[in-house]
Amino acid sequence: MEIRFTRLPGSRCEISVTGRKGPDFRLPAVRVGRLPHDLVHAAVERSLGLEDGFWGSVARGAKLDEAGPAEPPREEPSPKEHPDEGLDDRAEEQKRRAAREALLRRGGDGVMDAEIKVNWAYRNWRGLPQPGRGPAPLGKDELARAREAIDEAAGLWASVPEGSALIWRW
Repeated sequence: MEIRFTRLPGSRCEISVTGRKGPDFRLPAVRVGRLPHDLVHAAVERSLGLEDGFWGSVARGAKLDEAGPAEPPREEPSPKEHPDEGLDDRAEEQKRRAAREALLRRGGDGVMDAEIKVNWAYRNWRGLPQPGRGPAPLGKDELARAREAIDEAAGLWASVPEGSALIWRW
């Protein structure tokens, strides 16, 4: 499976997926911070061998409610051209979050386990507090591998110029 993370104007990223079991698709562009969340998933899931995680489920044909037909990334207007764009971004992000939660529920324990591990690793990488009680979802060696994978993904993403794409093979 090929996952294409296209950097768009206004700190946005569009994702298209080809070569999986099931139809190719494109996710709507959303605003991203340092890294696209789904790129972090790809990096951490691969580094930890999480075949039942988000991207493993997608590769096996999981349907994402917010996915549209695969087509080349389209030209996005700059934020200056749409002063109310922030409202659209929040609505799009809420739709994506709801669709991801639906996939997590349908995907079972493997997808949920991966979500917890990826988020734990990302929060650690960012130096953010780790909420919750009980044992950490990642051991010391797993956390080190996940952090290294996020570092590598961050370097790759930082090198992608606007209008170009990072291609990730799953």
